[in-house]
Amino acid sequence: RGLFGVVMLFVWARATGKTLATPYIWSHFKRSGAGTVALAMWLYAITFLPLSTGMTLNYTSPIFMAAILVVAGLMHRRPVEWKLVASVLIGFVGVVEVLQPEVNARDWWPSLIGLGSGLLSAVAYIQIKELSELKEPEWRVVFYFSFFNLVFGLAGHLLFEPADTYTLKSTSCVIAVGLSACFAQVAMTRSFGAGNLLVSSVLSFSGIVFAAIIGAIVWGDAITIQSALGIAIIIFAGVCASLLTKRT
Repeated sequence: RGLFGVVMLFVWARATGKTLATPYIWSHFKRSGAGTVALAMWLYAITFLPLSTGMTLNYTSPIFMAAILVVAGLMHRRPVEWKLVASVLIGFVGVVEVLQPEVNARDWWPSLIGLGSGLLSAVAYIQIKELSELKEPEWRVVFYFSFFNLVFGLAGHLLFEPADTYTLKSTSCVIAVGLSACFAQVAMTRSFGAGNLLVSSVLSFSGIVFAAIIGAIVWGDAITIQSALGIAIIIFAGVCASLLTKRT
């Protein structure tokens, strides 16, 4: 996954005369390190948990984001955007309605890993905001994140799956994931860097809505009444968050 981001962004930077050099390498290290470990933990969670449960745990990152911002606001006596916090909670209720996660006592370890992924993702998003305030362009942020993905993934591949073989189908799937992830990372980095962290968190729930629609169109998955209600809740939360920010 990381290979495509590194190659695409390196070629694009050279072709447009941009530089990969940065005076904020430590900030990139924190963002890329937290994001890469969070990604690995999420992949672990969805491997050993039902997909709906793993996805739900991954979408706890906006909850952790809201909690971090609330605590920071109270500690520094800054105003807390309680209505936006409420929008985050409402959006997460919609996610649970759509995914309907299954929780079993024997799955406590991968569930804990999945929660850790949500927490580290929230930390990574806050680091993105910090880099944006330092005027780092989003493509450079994604390049270093992709580079960390590449190094981390290559090390894991050599340690655990050195004799793994690839088929045409599996390779095409990896290419599709790499390309879509690169573009998604650039869009997400711009959103969290330039916009309100809580609003971007609420709008990230829309991934569930798009997944449900694609599932219905491509694979013929039925959208139940409960799923439709969850989708409506997610859209409602996103609209509320956007309007609140616009008024501000």
